[in-house]
Amino acid sequence: MATESNMDSKSRKMSIKIILTGIVLFSLLMIGGVITLISVINLRNGMEEEVAQGVMATCQTYAMVLQYTNQNEDASVDTLETDMHSKTGYDYTYFEGDTRVRSSIEGVIGTKAGDAVIDAVLNKKQSYQAQDVIINGEKYYVAYEPLLDPATKEIYGMAFVGLKKIKISTYISDRIKTILTFAIILIFIFTGATIIYVLKIVQALDENVKAVRQMATGDLDIELSEKVKSRSDELGEMSSALFDMAAKVRSVIGNARNSSTQVDDSAEYLYETAKTISTTADNVAAAVTHVATGASSQAESLQEAVENVNNINEAINLIIANTDEMRTTADLMQDNSKASQDKLAELRESTIESNEAIDCIVELIGNTNTAVTTISEAVAIIDSIAAQTNLLSLNASIEAARAGEAGKGFAVVADEIRLLADQSADAAKNIQEAMKGLASDSNKTMEEAGSVQEKIGKQRSTIRETINQVDMLIEDINKSIAITKEIVTNVDKTGHASTAIAETISNLSAISEENAASSEETQTSMQELSYTMEALSDKANSLNDIAKVLDEEMAFFK
Repeated sequence: MATESNMDSKSRKMSIKIILTGIVLFSLLMIGGVITLISVINLRNGMEEEVAQGVMATCQTYAMVLQYTNQNEDASVDTLETDMHSKTGYDYTYFEGDTRVRSSIEGVIGTKAGDAVIDAVLNKKQSYQAQDVIINGEKYYVAYEPLLDPATKEIYGMAFVGLKKIKISTYISDRIKTILTFAIILIFIFTGATIIYVLKIVQALDENVKAVRQMATGDLDIELSEKVKSRSDELGEMSSALFDMAAKVRSVIGNARNSSTQVDDSAEYLYETAKTISTTADNVAAAVTHVATGASSQAESLQEAVENVNNINEAINLIIANTDEMRTTADLMQDNSKASQDKLAELRESTIESNEAIDCIVELIGNTNTAVTTISEAVAIIDSIAAQTNLLSLNASIEAARAGEAGKGFAVVADEIRLLADQSADAAKNIQEAMKGLASDSNKTMEEAGSVQEKIGKQRSTIRETINQVDMLIEDINKSIAITKEIVTNVDKTGHASTAIAETISNLSAISEENAASSEETQTSMQELSYTMEALSDKANSLNDIAKVLDEEMAFFK
């Protein structure tokens, strides 16, 4: 909270709104002032040159009038200059030689022209023009034109035309006032329009900054106004991209949470299934041990029968007793074999269920990897936006440096924006590292699950072989029972069938030895199955821990 208050305080002290408005006002004032100054200078120079040309043209016209009046003696010229002054506003003077003879200017008749005028007009027969010539204490635009005698081509006088400079200065001042007024109005209009546009930009920036800060705290439920998102410039594109990115990350986080819950449930189920299979394997191992004991006992008995086969006639009663015992033992073996067969069938079903659970876990882990990839892509977008923001802030700092003293405030804001961009990039890198660790754990879990699947496959093969061997055992036991009954039935024919009995006993001895060996192999397989189930249980616990870690990581996002 303290950090947010400090950031808000800095924003109030160094508002980009004030900075941009100041820059715009300063720029408009400078541009307007320069343009106005140039316009005034051009207006003044143009007007003065235009007035000078007008004075010279008027002087030439006045000289033509004087030439005409001098050639016509009947023309009245006493009030010519006064009349022309009243009609045109120019002052006129007629020189004979270098002396003023007639003039509309009071107090100058009888005075002589200046040396520069005499030299240029009378001596060199050239026109003469000047500004700021003082006559009776006032500045004039003046022009002189030589008067030539048509017959002798000699100069007999000069024509003078002057215009008071105060009139032109007043006119120029009025025009300058008009230009300044128009310029000030335009500056105000452009300033107002620019301020409104700057305020809209600042509003869009404020919304984007608030949204980024909200996402940085883990709250992805951001809100952006349609006015900002519908902008056609880069701010609008950034707002739309930020809003879409938040929605995408929310979706990815939701899917990851669901996948994590499913992985957790599946791990619990796998753990319970492994415990059940382990218990069943122990029971089957005990049953197989019992079968092995019975088979060993049967082998010993048959060995004794082989040793006593030569004395079969003398031990007929012993044979009858032994055959009864064999029948009882065979019945017990048959019952135990059926129980073993049932247990092995249950073991096979449990193995199938375990395999299906492992397949489900593998699929869920694959979904988790996909979610991690999607999150990494979203974080890459954040990192790209941070890089672009950093570049924009760098450009802003350069522009602020160019602006000099006026751009220092803007440079500070640019540095703050670049700092935020760097923090966003660091956060994106941290998330990417966490996602890499999660992906690595998921891949390891996938490998362990694949190893468990392979072991379960081997287990299923071993169980199938065990079931086949137990079926063979039951078949052999049934044969033993049948042979025992035949021995009881034909006990009176023992003498004639002694050879057949010896062969049968030898066969039974071989079968018993095979049963003992098969029982030992089955016992070994049951031990391997027990070890496998313990490993599977450990992996299920490890998978459960990984799911809990994933839940804790996802809890950061709201």
